[in-house]
Amino acid sequence: MHRVLTPADYRRTAWKNGGGRTTEVVVYPPHADLEDFVWRVSIADVTRDGPFSTFPGVDRTLVLWRAPALR
Repeated sequence: MHRVLTPADYRRTAWKNGGGRTTEVVVYPPHADLEDFVWRVSIADVTRDGPFSTFPGVDRTLVLWRAPALR
């Protein structure tokens, strides 16, 4: 059985460095945290420059969703 996710299902987390937030759209297994997920899809909203978080042992694929406006 499939379940349709809505924004109310997403988990939002502020970054520890204060430079943005992550919206976790889906994670497997369900309700896994950052220490024990197998895979996840998330969207990052970057608000300022800062260090890139590390996830040892995790292969990442990053995609630029929307480029910032040029000043």
